[in-house]
Amino acid sequence: MPLNPANFDWIRRFVEQRTGNVVDESKMYLVESRLASVAESAGQQNVEALIESMRVATDPHLERRVFEAMLTHESSFFRDLHYFDELATGILPQLVRQRQTQRQLHIWSAACAAGQEPYSLAMLIHEQFGPMADWDLRIVATDLSRPMLLQARLGRYSALEVQRGVSPARQRRFFQKEGTHFVTLPELRQRVEFHEMNLVTDPPPLPRFDLILMRNVLIYMTESTSRGILETAHRTLARDGRLVVGSTETLIPHSDQFKRDHMRRIGSFQAVYPGD
Repeated sequence: MPLNPANFDWIRRFVEQRTGNVVDESKMYLVESRLASVAESAGQQNVEALIESMRVATDPHLERRVFEAMLTHESSFFRDLHYFDELATGILPQLVRQRQTQRQLHIWSAACAAGQEPYSLAMLIHEQFGPMADWDLRIVATDLSRPMLLQARLGRYSALEVQRGVSPARQRRFFQKEGTHFVTLPELRQRVEFHEMNLVTDPPPLPRFDLILMRNVLIYMTESTSRGILETAHRTLARDGRLVVGSTETLIPHSDQFKRDHMRRIGSFQAVYPGD
């Protein structure tokens, strides 16, 4: 039996308020499928009863389990390989040249899921520039999901997760086998720091970043929420830094705070300031 429309509307508002993510009006089946196991483990007869209980009593632990279940965590190592090719041959060499004097490079991977993107970036940087031991190199990765962040900090992945995007040579160089799983080497884990962050409500973890990867984030948000996130990115991005969005995205919504870098084959943007 489909959800009561009032309960469906309530859970849609709840998810948007807590995470910024929009549940489409046509996705009632998605709510029912993702929350079925939560309802069962909470001792509720069905998803309808689960939502009814949430409407009458506040339970922070249950609320987190609900919005965690509604988050999308699709990711893979070196996802959209042409992005990493562009980072390796264009954006990163340019940033490294520009920062030779201060020898500082700060990177933010937003909505990092289980850590595949920031670890891919760490592998790429090591291959292109070596250890960079005398640099202040920080790769900061954030996500709202605690289970995803736990996996990311452990750096532990199934064989399928690793084989989806990591070449055999990189598997040998950056991972060690533990039974049927692959674990990132300590030298790779030390390059990335993970933090819990709600993009809608929390401030970013550093005052300035030279490169922000915010791929496949804005497509799940309303226009007003996207504008707020872009304003945060604008305040956080170094004046000559780069904001990179996903392969299916343009800047959503179109923002007068950024201009597209037309030298790039990917969604790369620079911040715009009054007088530019």
